[in-house]
Formats: sequence, structure tokens, C-alpha cells
Amino acid sequence: MIKDFFDYHYYRVAKFYYKRDGADATTALISVSAVQTWIIINVLLFIKEFFFQNEKFKYGWAIFLLVTIGIILYNKRKYKNKYLVLRNKWVNEKKNEKMVNGLIIIATIIFSWCLIFINLLIIKKIQ
Repeated sequence: MIKDFFDYHYYRVAKFYYKRDGADATTALISVSAVQTWIIINVLLFIKEFFFQNEKFKYGWAIFLLVTIGIILYNKRKYKNKYLVLRNKWVNEKKNEKMVNGLIIIATIIFSWCLIFINLLIIKKIQ
């Protein structure tokens, strides 16, 4: 398994888009932040629906916005000028590991976006 999962995610997406983004790796920053945001938002939605089912949250969009901006700012600081450091860490990755880990990254991106539907199915079954 990948030890530093989100670092690896950032590195692989940054490497894929390197010709377009350069070492700045904006696409990688967005990708990692989106996955983290969707996971956190879905956990919060699940908690809200499971424990506070009858409560109406008027400003849910503000929570979503705050979480998203917070994660982006955190990741922007964390990954600033880190592409070459991360590249050096995984540049000698074996071909089989690289393929499996790449598939895990792709599956994670897809899973994080599908999580809302999984969340809804679980909530419907519980209610």
C-alpha cells in the first residue's frame, strides 16, 4: 500500500500534467483537494443525516465553502515547491508498483465523487 497516500496522489497527478502545469502543479493541487473535500463533506453529511435528521441547516453551502477553501489553502502550503522532493522519493518506483498505485489513485478519485451516491443509499437503508 502507498505509505503517504495524498503525497503520492499529488505527485502522480503533477507528473501526468507536468508539461501543462510545470512544477507549480495546479491540477494536482485541485485533484488532491477535491478528493479530500468530498470525503470530508460526505462524512459530515452522513453524520448530519444520521444524528441530526430533523435539523435543517440553513447555511450548508457555507460549510462546504469553508471546508473546500480550508483544504485548498492547507494543501497549497503543504505542497508548495514539493514536486521535485516527491519526484525524488518515487522516481525509482518499480513498474508493477507504479501501475497498481496509479490504478488506486484513479479509483480513489472516482470513489470520492461516487461517495455522495453511496452515502444516499446508506442513509435510505437506515431510515
